[in-house]
Amino acid sequence: MKKLCITTCLLLVVSCNNDTSKTSISDAVVQDYNDLFTATEEQKLSEKIINYEKLTTNQICIYTIDSIPNNEKILYHATNLAQKLGVGIKEKDNGLLILISYYDRDMAIATGYGVEKVITDSIAKTIIKQTIVPRFKDSLYFEGVTIGLDSIISKWK
Repeated sequence: MKKLCITTCLLLVVSCNNDTSKTSISDAVVQDYNDLFTATEEQKLSEKIINYEKLTTNQICIYTIDSIPNNEKILYHATNLAQKLGVGIKEKDNGLLILISYYDRDMAIATGYGVEKVITDSIAKTIIKQTIVPRFKDSLYFEGVTIGLDSIISKWK
């Protein structure tokens, strides 16, 4: 139990952004404000993302919300959120944010300029439609995101 608490604390310290002055939002790599994932699932997703970042320096953040504010387009909101959180290394622009809006039943993958050459909008839409959404339809949120992450990571090396 002690190891789990320590691991969880360490995961919360590792961030999508090292500059905490930009935002008051928590800097965890999985920010599940809609409680789509259990604590164990969140930890597994965080470990996958952190291990990938250690290998590549590429940064990924998963962010869930109830709904998109002010009737914004989800990709626009995801891009702004990624910028606000500082996802990615500024010089490399290697950040990617997966935004899931539960009640809107919508999601987007926002990429930095350094990523969009590899994970194009077309590839991101295909990953969402063919990999993630089919699992979401069965309320398998963790499985959908995990397989989606695997797909992103396999293309983004």
